[in-house]
Amino acid sequence: MRLLDRYIIRTVIGHTLVVFAVLLGLYFFSTLIREMGYVGKGSYSNQDAVIISIMLLPRQAYELFPMVALLGSMLGLGTLAGNSELTVMRAAGISVNRMTVSVLKAGLVMIAVVIAMGEGVAPQLEKEAYTLRLKAMVRGVSLNTGESLWAKDGDSFISIRRLNPDGDARGVVYYRMEGQRLLEIATAARAQYRTGEWHLSGVERTLFEKDGVSVKRVDSLAWPSRLAPEMINLASMKPENLSIVELYELVGFMRENGLATQRYEVAMWIRIITPISTGGMLLLALPFVFGSLRSVGVGARVMVGSMIGIVFYLLNNVFSRMGLLYDIAPVVSAAVPGVLVFILWFVMMRRVR
Repeated sequence: MRLLDRYIIRTVIGHTLVVFAVLLGLYFFSTLIREMGYVGKGSYSNQDAVIISIMLLPRQAYELFPMVALLGSMLGLGTLAGNSELTVMRAAGISVNRMTVSVLKAGLVMIAVVIAMGEGVAPQLEKEAYTLRLKAMVRGVSLNTGESLWAKDGDSFISIRRLNPDGDARGVVYYRMEGQRLLEIATAARAQYRTGEWHLSGVERTLFEKDGVSVKRVDSLAWPSRLAPEMINLASMKPENLSIVELYELVGFMRENGLATQRYEVAMWIRIITPISTGGMLLLALPFVFGSLRSVGVGARVMVGSMIGIVFYLLNNVFSRMGLLYDIAPVVSAAVPGVLVFILWFVMMRRVR
């Protein structure tokens, strides 16, 4: 049985790697074409476009993995079926359940590698690619969209007009509140975050006291805060591009400050559930290969696998947006597509047996 496991695992992983290579090649060139549109802005060069396109590949691999896993397993098992090897295995008394275990073992190996890449390598490389692009295009560029960034920390608010890639903030306005009462407005030319505090330089303080309003100018002012530049940069990125750990930390910070977290919670739960859904996509290849696609060619398998993968991707997007629109629990809206995959697999496998 170990020999059989190794053979099926090697076949499924081998075909999956081929599908990965083809799809990532297509995505690389499409990303490169998009990045070439930035060439000539500032010091952004062709070399920058190539490097950034390569740095974005791990994230694209993570997003493509459910579809790639389905296509790879369908092609791998389809090759075994086309060579009558699956028929021989079944004639030798090896059950479909036993073959399913072998496919799952191949899936676990691939899922472990992709999770490590998607949770560790991809988010870090994407942030570095984002920073590299901005540094090359414009000096002193803001890492945040819009004219300025507003953030809340406890009862206080901060407005930052520009946050440079090195964490140096410019055009900072700090609003210190006590409940609904404004106590102070501090305007600073620049600020740096060090050891849990924002250190504001060149500060003009407007104090709202019981006996009137006073204005003071000081060289520096320290503001203790958990709102580090890294947290601001996380908030400025798409939730789908953050790791589970980053999403968890950001959700916790937003909850402490009474901010809406559902969009980030949905993204977090999608990332948690996607590996499980990918296992369902791997299993889904079995009833197709043993059933309706047993004797068809590679082209038909690719078409069917691609259609199922696209539908799964669309369902993920539809249910995540429905969850936000109708205030559905994030774990429910994230889990529905995966549950549908397992239901489809179960129904189809009953016909195979």
